[in-house]
Amino acid sequence: MELKLFHTNDIHSNLYNYKKISDFLINKKQQYKDHMVYVDLGDHTDRAHPYTEATLGKGNVELLNEAGCEVATIGNNEGITLQKEELKSLYDDAAFDVICANLREVGSAQPYFKPYVIKEIKGIKFGFIAATVEFTPFYKALGWEVSEAFDWILHAIREINTEVDCIIMMSHLGRYDDESLAMMFPEIDVILSSHTHHHLEEGEWVGDTLLAAAGRFGDYVGEVTLDFEAGKLVDKRARLYNTDYLTGTEDKYYDRGRQLLSTVVKHDVAPIERRLYSTGRFISRLAEMVRIFTDSDVGLLHTGLIAKPFAGGDLTEYDLHKVLPHAINAVQIELTGRELKEVFNQAAQNEFKDEIVRGLGFRGDIFGCFVMDNIGYIQSEREYYINGEVIQDRKTYKLGTLDMYTFGRIFPQFRYSKKVYKMPEFLRDIVKMYADKL
Repeated sequence: MELKLFHTNDIHSNLYNYKKISDFLINKKQQYKDHMVYVDLGDHTDRAHPYTEATLGKGNVELLNEAGCEVATIGNNEGITLQKEELKSLYDDAAFDVICANLREVGSAQPYFKPYVIKEIKGIKFGFIAATVEFTPFYKALGWEVSEAFDWILHAIREINTEVDCIIMMSHLGRYDDESLAMMFPEIDVILSSHTHHHLEEGEWVGDTLLAAAGRFGDYVGEVTLDFEAGKLVDKRARLYNTDYLTGTEDKYYDRGRQLLSTVVKHDVAPIERRLYSTGRFISRLAEMVRIFTDSDVGLLHTGLIAKPFAGGDLTEYDLHKVLPHAINAVQIELTGRELKEVFNQAAQNEFKDEIVRGLGFRGDIFGCFVMDNIGYIQSEREYYINGEVIQDRKTYKLGTLDMYTFGRIFPQFRYSKKVYKMPEFLRDIVKMYADKL
């Protein structure tokens, strides 16, 4: 007997592609009827899309329902770009099971979602287990714990191993962790892999475990074929369908999002220019806003944050979303005066100004130049100042900046410094809070 397992991952609200995938899956359901199941591996939502922003992801859940999703897990875009209560209510109207073994509320010993679900398909019992990537400090800032994924997966395997005929791992941990999972837990028959945006044309074998992955943005939809004889899994194989070859329909969701985000943030706002290699009025004000919002001494941003210009006039939530579509939060970092001066000098070199940035919550393209607020340098005196006072090497200062800088590549000083992540507000939320400064 042949059963089909269809899977998507990391759609990131590319809803034009997903609508094609949905139509494709509905047709496949008519073809295979109850011989198929469709699952999603998380990061379906991305608040860079106005429809997702306006509905806080609930619109994405409706689309998963329409596509016939039966099991889903969460990625970091569901987990850390929504407030805690928003994530709790995200799946209120879901017609599918939501599972995740390693997400807990702070102080709780049990997963918030079910760690696994068992589904019987044509007499075959499938155990679906899920886990999500351990972006621990960001989850903690929102009141969640997400850690020890492998321990929780092992616990789930032990609970269901004797009850099911086939174990499917729905992983939002990334390719390298998934390869480790396959080596550590040979009981897993198939690992559906995501988060690192890789795609595997015909799957990949690690021992007897088949890994399958469908890339990103809905570029592909994955299919795993499972053959059973007398209730035993005897063959498994993977393939991808390129959505470029699927029939497309009109994408109405962008316009819906624009209509839902029509509220005016502020009237008579000056034009917002997109200037990558020089400081403009808006980005300077934004650096000031971040400094004030984080209760810091200095603010630090980069010009590439302005993804689209604004012509001026009445600034709506949609306009502001176009200017700042990023899933980026502010952070307060404690630095010594010496470290702060090092950061100032590194920023002044603009080493990354022409780089094209992917991920880290950034939804623009070119990085641009750094902009700093409330810090000065008099070259003739070789002195650095905050509020007219000389910066002291051993004194502690607070820098208000972006969480995307804290991974250590741009400013190594940030990696081990004390950090307070200011969540869940995005940059556009901070602008709304200080709209009087526009």
